[in-house]
Amino acid sequence: MICAYVDCDNDFNPKTHNQKYCSDECCRTATNIKIKEAYYEKKARLAGKERICSSRGCSTRLSRYNETNVCGNCDAKAEKKEKDEMFRRLGIVPSKVI
Repeated sequence: MICAYVDCDNDFNPKTHNQKYCSDECCRTATNIKIKEAYYEKKARLAGKERICSSRGCSTRLSRYNETNVCGNCDAKAEKKEKDEMFRRLGIVPSKVI
């Protein structure tokens, strides 16, 4: 298996089924990079960097307080679609509110 750390191309034999890095050092370095990226992404978001909804066909501008990359409308549509699919698989017809 090849180490998951970008700058390391070592070939290694994993000791556990979910081992991704060849050493503790590669794991620590990759983790620190991810933490740093998340920190600067959050800092830019709170500073007002313009972000657009990542859903297909949606061009809604996201609020700085929205921690996700999807607007509320697209999130609600996805949630409804999941719920409808669950009802369909269970053979239940959801009752409609009049």
